Amino acid sequence: MKIWTDGSGWNGESSGYAVVFENGKMSILVREPFNKTNNEREYQAIIEALNRAYQDTIISDSQLCVNQINGNWKVKQQHLLPLCQEAQRLLAEKQCKLIWNRREENKAGHLLEAK
Repeated sequence: MKIWTDGSGWNGESSGYAVVFENGKMSILVREPFNKTNNEREYQAIIEALNRAYQDTIISDSQLCVNQINGNWKVKQQHLLPLCQEAQRLLAEKQCKLIWNRREENKAGHLLEAK
């Protein structure tokens, strides 16, 4: 199964993330009045998807998160390191694959923009 993820940073009112499952049985949309960065929310979306996945393909439009989690890029911002480590642990444990896809094709991004 494919699972799309997207995060949205602080816009002055809220930040949040979305997760959309290919089977259409569930979508998750979280908006909170917390000043979180876009990257923090991207990581949270991926972690949320991984917590509900097993042997699935997680799709994100965040090149930074995908490449950091997959070990291709270093984590330079220390506040992202625990999120990256948690995502890496879950990715291995759940036997999932994490891939990047363009924003235009991200179903979770469409959900996040619609609300």
